[in-house]
Amino acid sequence: MSITKKPQNSQFIIFSLCLIVFIASAILGWHKLRFGFNFIDEGYHATESWRLAAGDDFLEDKITGALMHYTLINRIVFEIYPGISLLEWRQLQFILVIFSLLLFSFALFRYNNQYAWLPLTFSLFAFTGFDPIGMISNMYYQTYPHLFIVCYLSFLLLGLQTKNPLTKNILYLMAGVCIWLTSLSLLYLGTFIFAPLFLFILSRKTELINYSFSFQDLLYVTTPFVICWLLFIAIFNKAYLLNLFNSLDVYLSMPDYSKDLMSINWELIKHVTASAIFLSIFFIVLTKLPVQFFLPGFALLSLTMLLIINTSFFGFMTPYYDGWLGKPMWFSSLLMAFSLFFWIYTMRKYFLNRTFSKEEELSIILMVPFTICAFTMSVFSALGSLSVCQTAIPAVAAISLMVASQIKNTKYQHTVATLVLIMFLGPFYYSTIRNDWDFTYFDVKPNQANVRIKTGFGRGIYTNQLYSELYDWLVANASAFAQPGEYAISYIVSPMVHMITRLHPSLDDTFITFFKPMSYYEKCIQEMKQRGREPKIAFIFERMPFLLPGSVERGSMAFPGKQFDFRCPQDPISTYVKMHMKPASTFKISENQIIRCYVNTNLSKKSSKPLS
Repeated sequence: MSITKKPQNSQFIIFSLCLIVFIASAILGWHKLRFGFNFIDEGYHATESWRLAAGDDFLEDKITGALMHYTLINRIVFEIYPGISLLEWRQLQFILVIFSLLLFSFALFRYNNQYAWLPLTFSLFAFTGFDPIGMISNMYYQTYPHLFIVCYLSFLLLGLQTKNPLTKNILYLMAGVCIWLTSLSLLYLGTFIFAPLFLFILSRKTELINYSFSFQDLLYVTTPFVICWLLFIAIFNKAYLLNLFNSLDVYLSMPDYSKDLMSINWELIKHVTASAIFLSIFFIVLTKLPVQFFLPGFALLSLTMLLIINTSFFGFMTPYYDGWLGKPMWFSSLLMAFSLFFWIYTMRKYFLNRTFSKEEELSIILMVPFTICAFTMSVFSALGSLSVCQTAIPAVAAISLMVASQIKNTKYQHTVATLVLIMFLGPFYYSTIRNDWDFTYFDVKPNQANVRIKTGFGRGIYTNQLYSELYDWLVANASAFAQPGEYAISYIVSPMVHMITRLHPSLDDTFITFFKPMSYYEKCIQEMKQRGREPKIAFIFERMPFLLPGSVERGSMAFPGKQFDFRCPQDPISTYVKMHMKPASTFKISENQIIRCYVNTNLSKKSSKPLS
């Protein structure tokens, strides 16, 4: 009895220590949620969902609505809790992260009763949430897939290990619903449906001995996807399909989108190559050297990799995105390098007719959906290969399994495996967490955010003095010149204004960039007039309202250059504002940076007192 208890006691002790790391990461992650206010992307995701809950139609009031299905999910949240704040949205995401990690950990634990390293492996996500890039910490089209992929794998693994036929089928149906929800939140992730199909093929070709996934099981997993999409299309019918084609036409007409889709990113190749070299040396040391030698070797390799990450390979590599997101790119490159090596290793073992270990079989199950989704998102997402981070949870679980499997026959295997994982993942986890802490997505660093927003959608968020004053100026003007529920225009790229003022968007587009064809905005104006959605008030930002980090490390920030000049407008929206509205107030940041408030001269006035 003592022989069997000792390893279990050892595992529990290591698990307890790793759990402390996880809990500490979660506490810091929860604390981090309150820092940083974002006028652009985060405002867009909130506004596009809120406008549906406030009465807008999914398709009729949104020319490109067919590409934004996540708004239908978020709409439910706004309808249940209309007064939800930005901070509460972030907290909701955090709660879902912890829930999904617990569910996934339980499913993995059921596999072979190994649990010591699980809290350590998932500690990164306890801090960053579903978005290790460190951009947006609430639920939208790039964090929902991470949630649903993890839940899909959890239900699938539990189903594979369940003997009761009824329970197994229910779990498979729930996994199928997660596949549909993944594609609903991000339309092009409909490719996720191939994950169970590939699993079925692999289970036949590789003869996975520890799992049985029959054709009947495949039908149970894929049926919810088919039925839910058929019902969805039946409900929205022809209007949905027309809107979908129109949405694709608008986005494909954007030259930047087409250029990014076809270009080769050499900096990405450099990052992946460096990570692949690290990965190769790591596994050579792991498999070829005895324990007393590979632990010191790993320590040296880990410190070297951390130095490479922090110095962009000693200055020989350009920081990704000019340093904004350079650290998460290293984590993403590690995942890509591991994926490449993993599938080469798997195919080689298959063609040599070698038997897969239990850990390798489970890793295959985890890596199939990760590979499909990561590849799809890296091709179609504007973030490119950075988006690989946003499906990372299954991949890091597979990495830990593969590492732990190499040490399972070693004395003190749980202690050694944990130490090896710390040194393997440590450089990437530390740099990613540090980047997430320092980068609040175009606001100041947390230690510089010294003003707390006290009212409205932003309540509870800490930001800089300028953002706070701008927030109050927007609220004051909306209160003076418009009634709640009336219509407004805010541009350029300032959709958070609608959430701050609670004024409905007049236009189809709230993320107005002028990168889209001008004919698109002309159509938006026409649709606005036909529906009687003329704005009572307009806020004009000549440059995007965000602080651009000159150096994340030094904390230097600056506003971007002008996107257009309102004094001599060439776009349909500015032309409309000049013709139908008059100046009412200004917010001056500098002589060359003034935010303007215009009010409609034809609609009834609430107040004529200018605010400045």
